Amino acid sequence: MKPIMIILFLFIFVATGCSEWQNHSLAGPSYATVAYINDVPIDEREFQLFLNDVKAQTAGHFKKNYNADDSASFWTTSFQGEVPIEKARQLALERLKEVKVQQLLAQEYGLVNDLSYTTFLENWAMENQRREKAIKNNQVIYGPKQYDERGYYTYVFSNLVLKVQAVFQEGTASKGGDTASNGLTDDQKQRTLDASYAEKVKQLMDAAQVKLVDHIYHEMMLQ
Repeated sequence: MKPIMIILFLFIFVATGCSEWQNHSLAGPSYATVAYINDVPIDEREFQLFLNDVKAQTAGHFKKNYNADDSASFWTTSFQGEVPIEKARQLALERLKEVKVQQLLAQEYGLVNDLSYTTFLENWAMENQRREKAIKNNQVIYGPKQYDERGYYTYVFSNLVLKVQAVFQEGTASKGGDTASNGLTDDQKQRTLDASYAEKVKQLMDAAQVKLVDHIYHEMMLQ
């Protein structure tokens, strides 16, 4: 009986180990956090998206100020103390800060719960699957047949900002903030609201706390 028990034990051990390995594999790889903006972690995949966005802007800055052209060594070369890749990271972080304070405002208003980039990517995949299925069933869809990552990010964020602005406008009106807009045209009222909202975002950005995960942040490169 003892040899049989030993074999049975080994079988259970191996099977359990394989099962745990499979579950871990299905969970997918983990991704590093590049920074925290008001304690919200910035996933390296999200940071990479913004870093790639500012490539042209960064190259334009160095072309204008130093007449420097893109080359194999361009991004890591110092131009009077300015290094292109460092400039690009700073620009990406600033853009992300503007996005995150508005996402956090939306969360404060109860318009969104989960701000994780993993959830965003899952929603992106589901949306593209929905569109693919709709097209196969000859159903009408609006927008592209399939969203790329940047396109879907812009779509989701733009719609979220519209919702945030609507709640912000209601809050301003309830506090009597629209008294000065009496007698203005709808277009003038909208411009007043836009200016007020922009000022709110600026205040949030100025007050935002950014904490870098230095070793990850400084490893981020353009793709």
